[in-house]
Amino acid sequence: MPGIVPMGRDTYIVAKDGSFTTFGGGAVKAELYQQANVFCENKGKQLMPVKEASRDSGYGRYANAELQFRCLDANDPELRRPTMSSEPSVKIKVE
Repeated sequence: MPGIVPMGRDTYIVAKDGSFTTFGGGAVKAELYQQANVFCENKGKQLMPVKEASRDSGYGRYANAELQFRCLDANDPELRRPTMSSEPSVKIKVE
């Protein structure tokens, strides 16, 4: 597992599959937030989530999650209260 991967300036991504006994993607996502927070704190910065996704376990797959985030200085104008929204796993296009 690659761990936290840089995506550009101050921006990173981390993803993880749960274990056999992890059924909820939310539990995996919580682990990623903890990991990302420690990563940013070690840089002397604050965690700013950008995008998140998770999926519960199902037939033939483990629960998993992905988190894109930035590590920003405490006085950075981009650091604000996160307003996260999930993307639907299924999109229906009507023409």
